[in-house]
Amino acid sequence: MARSVLVFGAGGFAWDVVDIAERVGGLEIAGCVVDRDPGDAPLAPQGLPVHRWPEVSGRASDFAAINGIGSPARRRFIEAAEARGFEFLTLIDPSAQIFPSARIGAGTVVGAGAIVAAAARIGRHVLVNRASSIGHHCEIGDFASCYAGVHVGGFTRVGAGAELGMGAVVVDRITIGERAFVAAGAVVIRDCVAESRVAGVPARPMAPKPEALR
Repeated sequence: MARSVLVFGAGGFAWDVVDIAERVGGLEIAGCVVDRDPGDAPLAPQGLPVHRWPEVSGRASDFAAINGIGSPARRRFIEAAEARGFEFLTLIDPSAQIFPSARIGAGTVVGAGAIVAAAARIGRHVLVNRASSIGHHCEIGDFASCYAGVHVGGFTRVGAGAELGMGAVVVDRITIGERAFVAAGAVVIRDCVAESRVAGVPARPMAPKPEALR
């Protein structure tokens, strides 16, 4: 019997998640959940119903959950759902390669073509998006995001809540601090402190936004 599941989120990334769930099998997607007006979610995949969070917040006994939010904003929503008893499933696309000695935390989503190499440790609610590779003996902290095409070298540590932008490269034995941001296409060859923002080849600190754009 298929397990009934709610996808948290209803935007573009939720489409990927719904398709991965279909490829994995054994899951029946009952709908998407948002914490805003459902009218703000025009991309809800495959005509699935979209529920506001208050409508389903007391139904943890009826549904498991899958993260369908690609941005760091997922943390607040997921933690609120876990506090109400929702169990978040780990979702791994069948085309991903997870080495036997790697470990994947609860609630993590691993996209198509991703590779998680030997002895890597992936935390809870991490996003390892399409065609990303996580090197051997890496540690990826809870709620970190590795967007499409990210490549992380061996023995690297990525802190909780950090973001690695699309196509970013992090060489071996680097530490990326908690909640740090690495821009798309950056090549990181030096450690990044917590909450830093870096971009470029090689990656350097990003200039602050002009006051008018804040």
